Amino acid sequence: MIENRKRRRPGRGFTLIEILIAFAILAVAFAGLLRAFSSGLQATTKAERYAEAVLLARSLLERVGSEIVIQAGEQSGRGADGTAWSIRMRPLEATRAINEQDDSPFMPYEVAVTVAVPRQQPITLTTLRLVAQGTASELNGDEPEPDSPPNVDEQP
Repeated sequence: MIENRKRRRPGRGFTLIEILIAFAILAVAFAGLLRAFSSGLQATTKAERYAEAVLLARSLLERVGSEIVIQAGEQSGRGADGTAWSIRMRPLEATRAINEQDDSPFMPYEVAVTVAVPRQQPITLTTLRLVAQGTASELNGDEPEPDSPPNVDEQP
């Protein structure tokens, strides 16, 4: 009878060590999956902030010439979410001499909009806008009047 007690039946179950090792392997696998999901969510959030900044820059750029007066200088502001923006406008010097010789009715201005998002590189969009000679304050010899910054919270 003593011999029968010493014999183990195969397939009776898992030992405690085997269960602990299985749990350890599962914990390592789940930690890797959670890290992958976390970095994916961070990348998605970063992409959303970037897309919002590009939309803000495009919106500001579209408003230049209609709601925002084209004049040499810089305007800046800050959105409700902490996004800083600036608009820099200047006449193109290379074309100024050509315009004076040809008596062109238009003067090209370079307009650059920069949007700085926290913890990301700033986004800069640049375009050229034509301004009728004599309408821009710099061409009249006047000092550029400070323009009130556009309301960023409003949708264009």
